[in-house]
Amino acid sequence: MKKMVLGFGLLILLGLIAGCANQSKHHSRDMPDPSGYNAHFDDIDQNGDGGVKWYEFKAYFPDAAPEVYMELDLNDDGVVDHDEWHQFKEAHGMKHK
Repeated sequence: MKKMVLGFGLLILLGLIAGCANQSKHHSRDMPDPSGYNAHFDDIDQNGDGGVKWYEFKAYFPDAAPEVYMELDLNDDGVVDHDEWHQFKEAHGMKHK
């Protein structure tokens, strides 16, 4: 009975480890605390064209480094779109504001 409980506990532990190992990081490099970037997309998109350019991002988040913006731009097209912004927020547990 003791071996069975120990074996069952080991299976649970291995399952947890495997589940955590499959999670991919949203960013390829270390990022600052994402809570400082919790904003509504339309507030950042100053010209309302559906994409946030670096100058708009920097105007809204004056202390942001270019690396932060580049990490948000998942498809590397030079613009953070609405979907990329919400993928970032969801990856960090932030709700839609």
